[in-house]
Amino acid sequence: MSEVREIVTRAVVAKGKKIFRVNELVCPSNEAYSILGCWVINHEFEATLNKNNKVDLNGQFEIDVWYAYDDNTATDIARATPAYAGTIKVRDLICNNLVSDHCDVTARIIQQPTCTNAKITEQGIEVDVVFEVIVEVIGETKMVVTVFEPCDNFDACDDFENEINEDFLNEGV
Repeated sequence: MSEVREIVTRAVVAKGKKIFRVNELVCPSNEAYSILGCWVINHEFEATLNKNNKVDLNGQFEIDVWYAYDDNTATDIARATPAYAGTIKVRDLICNNLVSDHCDVTARIIQQPTCTNAKITEQGIEVDVVFEVIVEVIGETKMVVTVFEPCDNFDACDDFENEINEDFLNEGV
């Protein structure tokens, strides 16, 4: 005889992924002659579930641009810390099975923020940054499972050691 039971558990109930593209103007202290390198570091972010069942991602990172000035005779580093905000659509994995309204959101960076382009303009140095984020919404849900009663004649493997023939290699000799 089997029974059906409901188990309340926490599970991933929705997932989403998005590529972010940020364009930032970095203003150097000297007029840039050429760009020698660009790095994106110190990325910090926070993800929250909004009322429309989408995930809001807010964060910031630091852009460091190494540039030459004064006819390529001197170098310096220009810095900017842009903030960004975006919304990530999530796809429901478990539909209408939420037990409570309390959900947690986890966000992971799949592709770290990377400078894809940096160019000198009249206003300063224009930097393009790209990164990719995956989010998961974790909430309580119900699982329906079938429970079978154990058979009375089921024996654990007590006699397993007695069934092993340790001399099987010597039998053919």
